[in-house]
Amino acid sequence: MKEKVKVLVHFPVILIIDDDPTILRSLQINLEGDGFEVMTAGTGREALDKLKTKLPDLAVVDLLLPDMHGFELCRKIKSFLDLPMIMLTAVDTEDSIVQGLSLYAEDYVVKPFSYRQLLARIQRILKRTQQVLPQEQVLILDKDMCIDFAHHTATVNSREVGLTPCETRILSILARHPNTIITSQALIDEVWPDGEGDEARLWVNIRRLRRKLETDPDKPSRLITRRRLGYKLVVARTNIPASQLASPA
Repeated sequence: MKEKVKVLVHFPVILIIDDDPTILRSLQINLEGDGFEVMTAGTGREALDKLKTKLPDLAVVDLLLPDMHGFELCRKIKSFLDLPMIMLTAVDTEDSIVQGLSLYAEDYVVKPFSYRQLLARIQRILKRTQQVLPQEQVLILDKDMCIDFAHHTATVNSREVGLTPCETRILSILARHPNTIITSQALIDEVWPDGEGDEARLWVNIRRLRRKLETDPDKPSRLITRRRLGYKLVVARTNIPASQLASPA
């Protein structure tokens, strides 16, 4: 029987967080029409709950939410997820704009806003944050591990785990050069081209990846450290592109 070919198409996922249902509906319709998958939330708590079920590629966040300030929501999100954000708010004070851009957001858009300008900003940020992904969106690294870069997930020993965008970028760089040591500085420069990365931030993400990918994170066999040099991803066989993946029977 001829094997079926598994073709994966990724539509970037945008999370819109705003208490105005008109804005939520309008952005959802327009963004879906432009090829995005859209998640919506009317409160900070609803947004946090949705992040437990699916990882978006970018979030658009209003500051004046009914249950918490947008900065507080961003702080909570950043504590566990390296998620690109755009502030979309009526708050236009200089202090708010500086705080938002300094601590949380890639961009700051003041209401009322132009949808075309917001779309251009979303596309610009996604182009930068996803530019290090390999050409193949899904790679089988060995019989026990498959990485879906587009959807920020990895399947390890038949168990699916979610990956943050930052973790995905680190893995994508290491997977492009399997069984090869990549220096810490090279990883930092590629993962954080804006200059916000450092050794400590890289190590935190490596440690999180080991908890997700390793059978014993304290004795890693996949994600190896070479002291004072860098890191390498141990791969048992040649990567297989998504176009050659067979779907389950």
